[in-house]
Amino acid sequence: MTGTAGDHQVYGVTKARIEALTDGIFAFAMTLLVTTLEIPEVSGVTHSTDVARIIIENIPGFLHYVIAFAALAGFWVGHHMQFHALRFVDRTMIWLNISLLLFVALVPFSADLVGDYSDIALSSLIFETNLFVIGGFMYVQWLYATEGRRLVDSHVTDAGIAAGLRRNLVLPGISLVGILLALSGVGGSTFVYLAVPPLLVLAGSWNPQGPNPP
Repeated sequence: MTGTAGDHQVYGVTKARIEALTDGIFAFAMTLLVTTLEIPEVSGVTHSTDVARIIIENIPGFLHYVIAFAALAGFWVGHHMQFHALRFVDRTMIWLNISLLLFVALVPFSADLVGDYSDIALSSLIFETNLFVIGGFMYVQWLYATEGRRLVDSHVTDAGIAAGLRRNLVLPGISLVGILLALSGVGGSTFVYLAVPPLLVLAGSWNPQGPNPP
């Protein structure tokens, strides 16, 4: 299949192949996150209270596992909705997507780092920057695809385009707040991601092929 957009042509590359690659890397990254939950080998563990103490000590790692998993799940859902609205992909979109996946695959590392060293600002900064870059690429992808309706299907409405842009700003915006807090030396800056669900609700539901506002 050949896709054409302006001066860009991509031969033999379909949306389905890009989506398959994306699904695989998201699935791999989300599965690999569980390996960040390591139970240390501690000598002298003979009672349930010892096990409970180990679990309590690993709560920061578990919380960051949940945050990272939820963030990746949200990115995957958004990516699915965006690509469902496209007619085809061109060379620029392909490389934007590959750049996005580079940082998706990095999330298990940054989540492990912040889980192990949650009290060190640099660890939080790396994790938050990782999510910020992913969110940024998601926003740029949608902006590129919808500018002049370059790649989007004819059924995609103006309201759908605007809603997609608003929702794609939520995670980068939250990440930026976290980054600023980490740079200021504020502990627990990664917990700003708890604000993501209500902010997504405020951004409004996203149905790219829904009706235009009157």
